[in-house]
Amino acid sequence: MILTGTGEAKAARDGRRWTLRPGRPTDGRELARLFAEVRAEGRWLITTPGAVSETSEAFWISELIRASEHLALVAEAGGEIVGNVLISVDRGRATEHIGVLAICIAIDWRDVGVGTELVSGGQTWARDHGLRKISLGVFPDNERAIAVYERRGFVREGIRRQQYRSGDEYRDEVLMAWFPQEGQDQQP
Repeated sequence: MILTGTGEAKAARDGRRWTLRPGRPTDGRELARLFAEVRAEGRWLITTPGAVSETSEAFWISELIRASEHLALVAEAGGEIVGNVLISVDRGRATEHIGVLAICIAIDWRDVGVGTELVSGGQTWARDHGLRKISLGVFPDNERAIAVYERRGFVREGIRRQQYRSGDEYRDEVLMAWFPQEGQDQQP
């Protein structure tokens, strides 16, 4: 997998071409736009539309990309970012062995293998950087994402009931993790 340079050419299951490449600090604005689009769906991200400005989010993303201890990979098609995976690593001694994975895919690029490739790229990076665990949280009704994570060797660690409020309802969060040193079976 290419983690430097221009990236690696890929084909989606529906035949569309895209590139998996490292994120660049200049991607911050376009990534913030992608997050805003997915956030507007009101289902997959916990932050509500308008909770964070695109300008602030773009700055935060650009700074995360600049920091060498984190990973940002993007899926790019036709000059537009259509997906990304971020793995942030805490600098604290007690948790510096753990990466926290976050992923976001544009609606028109779901169910075609982009998410699987992004997760796989994150796993390669985590293994290469000596991380012992990748953790994530996902809503229980995001069955598509859970299936990808499980195919890639993630296991369910637990559930946090009524963890987030969304309008008038409370949503649970499924906690999942992947342990590189345990060599879980990973399927494409």
